[in-house]
Amino acid sequence: MTTSLLRPRRLVPALGLGLAICLLLLPGGGSAGANATASASKQVSIVNFAFKPGTLKVKRGANVAFANTANTTHTASSGSFDTKRIEPGKSVTVKFNKRGTFAYHCKIHPFMKGKVVVE
Repeated sequence: MTTSLLRPRRLVPALGLGLAICLLLLPGGGSAGANATASASKQVSIVNFAFKPGTLKVKRGANVAFANTANTTHTASSGSFDTKRIEPGKSVTVKFNKRGTFAYHCKIHPFMKGKVVVE
């Protein structure tokens, strides 16, 4: 009879720990600020020596994260914004408050070009 009484005592903490881990791994778990920013942003990935997608359409007021997945430093620069140097594995977010087409390039590798179209 002692064995049956010990099982629930061990089971409850194990279930609590399992539930906590699941909540952290589910979308929306963990830090609310990080997830809120990620879900409200569009992303341009820097892949090797190209911006992907080359043209991104967003609504006015949108945030665009320029994420460098390459092994070298890049920038995303135009007359309206400049991310400065984005190291590999890092990202910089730019907010687009005005409508229009914003062509940009990498200052380090000027042949890399892209544009953000704000509707």
